[in-house]
Amino acid sequence: MAYKSARRVDMGAVALAPFAALQWRLLLLWLLATLIATMVAALPLLQSLGALLDRSTHTHEWARHFDGLMFSDVAVALSREHATLHGAGLASALLMLLWLPWLNGMVVASGRAGRTLGFAQLLQGGLIEYGRMFRLMLCSVLPYALAGLLVQMGLDRADDRGDLATLQSQADNAQQVAWWAAGIVIVLAQAWVESARASFIADVGLRSASIAMLRGLLQLLRRPVSTLFVYLLLTAVGFAIALALGLARVHTVSVGTSGLLWGFTLTQLIVVALGWMRIARLFALADVGRSLGMGRRSGL
Repeated sequence: MAYKSARRVDMGAVALAPFAALQWRLLLLWLLATLIATMVAALPLLQSLGALLDRSTHTHEWARHFDGLMFSDVAVALSREHATLHGAGLASALLMLLWLPWLNGMVVASGRAGRTLGFAQLLQGGLIEYGRMFRLMLCSVLPYALAGLLVQMGLDRADDRGDLATLQSQADNAQQVAWWAAGIVIVLAQAWVESARASFIADVGLRSASIAMLRGLLQLLRRPVSTLFVYLLLTAVGFAIALALGLARVHTVSVGTSGLLWGFTLTQLIVVALGWMRIARLFALADVGRSLGMGRRSGL
């Protein structure tokens, strides 16, 4: 299989991807899935904190102002329940890993349809695509492992140069270069994997996760500017929105019913912003992938 004749990237379609990602049903399912996974880890922690703090006369004061002594005492008390809390955290992470192929499958189903789907269609699409998305998640271990290896090698090299440096500024420069290089490597790996995932949207006939990984790599090599521009721009916008909501959440005192509800709402809006970012990225990267002429008769 080979690519059909390539064409220019349709930047108009790419620009519409963030708006196409504003699908409230898809975002709601994303929110509920992440909320359930979070609750698995949060409920045991809340029970432990409740046993420690609920009967204290200083509870409202601690909720309004940080108290270092209280924090250290609570940390010591929670350390005695390390096994329970650690197990809950692992269970939450495992559940989220099992959710991800289903969530990605719903995004793929929506992207392929090119329209807003109902709840039943999204759930069915996620289940249909679950196997392929799960295999792709397993295949993505390779680029992430390779990126981790390169990052570790770069940091080790920077440490060696720092040990041999005669000036502190030389050691600092080596560390800065290593960290910048690490960031670039991580972005390239993530853009590769996201492009591979988006290739399932670009080509409705694609079934193989390994071929999707090859297509993602080819897209990154043949459309490096468009792919990285889309990835970085939408990632920056998504994180900027999440950061703004996070700052609002930090400055919200969750005391009383209204404060608690407002704090919870802001937290969930952060999750929605990150989910929107992920969906918009996949839709936009799929539009970039379509410019390479991928189709059923192509070998890659």
